[in-house]
Amino acid sequence: MRSHAGLPQGSTCNLGSTLQMYYQYNQGESGSSWRDQGANGNHAAQETADNRPTVVSGGGLDFEDTNDAESASMMDFTSFNVGANTDFLMFIVWTPETTASSAYLSDGTSEVFQQTSGSIALFKTSTTSSMNHSSTFTISTDVKSVFMIHRTNGSTGTIKLYKNGLVHDPSTTNTAAFDLQNLGSKNDASNWFDGIIHDVGVIDGARATDKVRDMITDYLCAKHGINRLG
Repeated sequence: MRSHAGLPQGSTCNLGSTLQMYYQYNQGESGSSWRDQGANGNHAAQETADNRPTVVSGGGLDFEDTNDAESASMMDFTSFNVGANTDFLMFIVWTPETTASSAYLSDGTSEVFQQTSGSIALFKTSTTSSMNHSSTFTISTDVKSVFMIHRTNGSTGTIKLYKNGLVHDPSTTNTAAFDLQNLGSKNDASNWFDGIIHDVGVIDGARATDKVRDMITDYLCAKHGINRLG
């Protein structure tokens, strides 16, 4: 049986409305919009034709990075907040086409979830380096991967990053609140992502557990034909 958001569920792990946001491949994506399969119906959109990503065969949207802001592609959605000291799980399945610094999800001012020019993934909640949490996992172009950021332990704010189920250690800490409102760019004006986003979602609160993370990892790896490493 499946939940309304397309993720597997059982008697003890029904995600239901816990998915605060879920843009899922082959589920309502077009160049102008991507329907949110999560609880809030917070659909992503791009009204300007020149800035729309393109639907790709097999599902997902292909975003373009360019020096010309008039033709770069990105999408916006109504901003929502992940609170301070709140557990959360953020996941993305993506195929980058370059390793240039770019944003997957942002708050409209700075990147929250990004890749750096050093070909690594990064989570940050401010522009200060002390709030940056990077992985040692290498990002390879034209290779589909599942990447996750998991914060647990409430006020302790333990952050761990995962690629295809393999955890990056040691863990770090970050208890800050943050907003999300852009997909595929920093602020509609810079750091555009160049590549395909297949699935992206956020779960926050008490259901952002290790068990749910493992379940989603299994599901996404199987769905996309990715070898689970951990």
